[in-house]
Amino acid sequence: MPDRPLRPLGVQAVEDLVRDCWVRAAGPAGRRPDRNLPVIVLLGRHGSGKTTVLRHLSRRASTSPQAGHDFAAGTLRPHEVAARLAFRLSLTSRGLHFPRLIHGLVAVDPDLLLDVNSPDRARRQLDKRMREARQRSAGLIPDALSEGVGLLNDLGIIPLPGAGLLAALLLRGLGPRLLNAASRSGLEWYGTGGAQAPLDALVALNERSRSEDPADQDGVDRLLCEAFLADLRAAYHRRLGAAPDRNCLVVLDNIDQGGGSRFLALLLEVRESLARKEGGGCDPLLTVASASSARAVPGPFDPGPAGLRIRDPHQASYEDWRSGIPQSPADSSWWWYAVRLSDLTAGQVSRLAEAIAPRLPEATPLVHRLTYGHPWSVLRMQQAAARMIDRPDADVRLRGILDSGPVANGAADTGPGTPRPTLRQEALRYLLQDMEADQLAGLVTCAASRDMESAVNSPLLADFSPRIRETLLEETAQRLWLVPQLAEDAGTRGGRGSHYLPTTGQAAHPNPLPDSLVLQPWLWLLLLRELADRPAGGPYPDWDTAHQRLHAWHADRKGHLPNAYYHRLSLGQVEEVVARLESSLHTLPTEAWLYELYAITAAPMREPVDVSVSASHRADLLARELAPDAFRHHRALALLVTSLWLAVDPRNRLPNARPELNFTISASFRDLAWHTDDANSAVLRSEAARYEAHTG
Repeated sequence: MPDRPLRPLGVQAVEDLVRDCWVRAAGPAGRRPDRNLPVIVLLGRHGSGKTTVLRHLSRRASTSPQAGHDFAAGTLRPHEVAARLAFRLSLTSRGLHFPRLIHGLVAVDPDLLLDVNSPDRARRQLDKRMREARQRSAGLIPDALSEGVGLLNDLGIIPLPGAGLLAALLLRGLGPRLLNAASRSGLEWYGTGGAQAPLDALVALNERSRSEDPADQDGVDRLLCEAFLADLRAAYHRRLGAAPDRNCLVVLDNIDQGGGSRFLALLLEVRESLARKEGGGCDPLLTVASASSARAVPGPFDPGPAGLRIRDPHQASYEDWRSGIPQSPADSSWWWYAVRLSDLTAGQVSRLAEAIAPRLPEATPLVHRLTYGHPWSVLRMQQAAARMIDRPDADVRLRGILDSGPVANGAADTGPGTPRPTLRQEALRYLLQDMEADQLAGLVTCAASRDMESAVNSPLLADFSPRIRETLLEETAQRLWLVPQLAEDAGTRGGRGSHYLPTTGQAAHPNPLPDSLVLQPWLWLLLLRELADRPAGGPYPDWDTAHQRLHAWHADRKGHLPNAYYHRLSLGQVEEVVARLESSLHTLPTEAWLYELYAITAAPMREPVDVSVSASHRADLLARELAPDAFRHHRALALLVTSLWLAVDPRNRLPNARPELNFTISASFRDLAWHTDDANSAVLRSEAARYEAHTG
């Protein structure tokens, strides 16, 4: 007996949202069974677990009408997607029949060539083809249908022949009486409105289906999608089916590919049209989709870089969606409800580790701080760490984890003699797998900047085309790789506490950092390694050129002092940085000075990890080499700067239980406190204690 699939971690809020929309029965607050239903789109970066969540939701709904489709499997016309969804829905509920759609599918069968010059003959041909579909439905092998049911969990396309056989499949299992009734209602629907007789309308549909005119193709798609929803409305109106207290659940994966957004946009237009025709009420189709880009969702608009209103799971609910509907909608974008999937917490990362290796949870702080809980990256990192955790030199090996080999077979397409990619190279390739080469080169360059707005507004991207310079910020935001800045303080360097430094008031820094979005730290780290490997004199800025441009740009702007020295430190100008901090220690309030210290030392380092020496010893070497004068005259401050600079990278904060850099940082703070006045020394001693009290 196969093991039951594990429930994805951290998806309870998404489950609650879907269930609230899925349950159809009237509630105590007077909820209508035919209330409007949103199109829920689960947004997540590549590797965020979108497909896993959709499969989990599908399993949860396995006793009710449900269907799925993966648009990454190939591009289909909207009516072809609707037909496959109808087939899958009919397999999960005996009460769901699609007579309107069936007649339309028979009419658009590519093998059916009607004689449009002879209307009577065309009608006879069509009527004959419909009878053949009924006969074929009676002869289908039940075992073949059972096999199709087993494919429902795969969210892929069941390989079916043309529309004619698909129509026959939808007719299977109907007794003669019900078959005749379904055929009559399905045929009569095409005569609604009185403009044409039903058979004449289907003959015209057949003619349009063979046209290459986009308008004709759109018309065919629209009519058959309307037939699909009309059948669902009629089935629930009759209250037939296995679970009339539940809406039909359709899970659509990767709608940013294969025409997925186009299909849903058309379905929503048809939904509104049918509601007007039939006097209100919504069809019983609850759609939960997934996408890796906010571009797949047409609205509602938000003024942020992604241009889309996106909710976090803890904010998401049916009532939250309803509250965002304008009184007089200008278009159909109000139907969409985008929800960003959460990354894993440290506790969830530890739970995953327990299932891989007994001692692997010991590596959780490193894995979580590197990946920030990105699910695919967490799993890859844990698989790599599992090979190291039991070795005597585990901490040394873990410091070099990003340069270890790939952990999965077929991790990359490499030929004979070609070196296999490292873990960091494999991760970057996966995370940005469909990004254009020029865009990727631009994003690598932008990693030099603290925030993306400075990157695109400065001369940093002068070597790139106007298109890249003008669209890269929006592109990165739509791919969901922009996040709020971290609070730079002891909590990001291996100490305790976060968000404790004031940003307003007399003790705040006079030039606080702008509240701008930054690259997600895990992606930022991977991009920085690519920037560090760039040779000088190439087509794009190397490490030094990128930071020199940014330093010059910030230095010319009032209030940008922390950012100017941030880039000086990235260029290895430790002497100048220590001189600035030595001066500001005596002119700024101590809390403001700490803010400046952490803001500057958050700068990236070209080679952040050297596994051949300990992190604390390397801090000493860097201070001696890059700031010899400061090391002689202000040794504690020089060591504090290089130690905090190294501590930006979690790999330098090992072992987890007692990071070795913490002793150097604490001792440096205490030494500074010893040589300052009493008021300042108390704040510095308190900061030192944040590193002494660290327990993992």
